[in-house]
Amino acid sequence: KFINEKQKMIVGDILDPEQVNEAVRNSQYIYHFAGFADINESKVKPVKTITSNILGTTIILEACRINNVDRFVFASTIYVYSELGSFYRSSKQACELIIENYFDEYNLNYTILRYGSLYGKRANKFNFIRNAVTQALLDNKINRKGDGEEVRDYIHVKDAAKASIEILTGEFVNSHIMIKGLQTIKVKELLLMINEIMGNNIKINYSKKAHYEGHYQLTPYSFRPRVAEK
Repeated sequence: KFINEKQKMIVGDILDPEQVNEAVRNSQYIYHFAGFADINESKVKPVKTITSNILGTTIILEACRINNVDRFVFASTIYVYSELGSFYRSSKQACELIIENYFDEYNLNYTILRYGSLYGKRANKFNFIRNAVTQALLDNKINRKGDGEEVRDYIHVKDAAKASIEILTGEFVNSHIMIKGLQTIKVKELLLMINEIMGNNIKINYSKKAHYEGHYQLTPYSFRPRVAEK
């Protein structure tokens, strides 16, 4: 129901080279947003994470090379700056290196987008803000692992989408771009805002665990990949 009359939906598998090649044919730009993205689940499913993210990305890159695509746009993550994030993070780091290899070897232009904390309509099941609002609406409570002091730079998905289109200008070719919010906010402050919006009737529970296992608490910047513009 989200497809308009100018769009075409192809249901397939990014691990199938023939399907991917057919989908890529006659395209000028390819946005690669498919893959395994749940950090917690990736910890227990390393083979699926690595297969989907690394092999899937390589198959799409090869199709772009064969079909002379002008630019390959890849959805990465700010977790590439971190030593956390488990197999999700390392798979994204590997993808970035492979994308750079394709440019070096085949001159396939790219733009790598490193996304911060997204929120908005149609968020997936492991999106924190979606889960917090859902709990508040259905249960009049929000359960948070951690003390709420964790900080994030949230960005609405529509703003992220606009930025993801603006990078098609020549200024951002073969570059790494960070797409995140301009204002840093503590998780505790965010939950207080949700509570106030709902009439201060929400009970907020914090667990004793420092934070979600595999997620950063204050900053992801413990690893140093290629620097990205913001």
